Amino acid sequence: MSASSRDSEISPHADGTAFQFECDNPIGIGQTAADLGAGAEKPRVPEVLSINTASTGIDPNQWSAGVTSDGFQFQKMGLVMKAGTAFMLSVPAEMRGRMKIGWSNSGYTLADELVIAGCTSAQANANWLVYPGGFWLKEPGCVPLEVTTDQTNQTINIPIGKTCP
Repeated sequence: MSASSRDSEISPHADGTAFQFECDNPIGIGQTAADLGAGAEKPRVPEVLSINTASTGIDPNQWSAGVTSDGFQFQKMGLVMKAGTAFMLSVPAEMRGRMKIGWSNSGYTLADELVIAGCTSAQANANWLVYPGGFWLKEPGCVPLEVTTDQTNQTINIPIGKTCP
């Protein structure tokens, strides 16, 4: 491990299999998802969530040398969600051990699953909320993310350092 890798190693706030999402303190609110930078070109499940990637379409997000934890490298991407909507985010079984997810305002979170009970805000026009966080990866790739609601189970793909087919 290089000196720069050791310097960027963090101790996560939470590291494990499944966590209840912390709804407190979104970093932004909006009347629409687009108000928060989440357009139709972003990876999304309409009326549930959008991953606020730096790129648009199928172009890859830059693989950056961010903070690390236990061999995982953090790739920052905001989570924009419909207020009051319950859903679960999961790392697919075939990616476990190579990918973690984590969005939180309490510090770095590394998880295989995040359960969102339906976050709300008392602020006016808070129909959509955005939270900091992103993906933890062992290597760049077109990474799948499972989004499960009471009605559906969908997989969206996020291009991180590599394009998605």
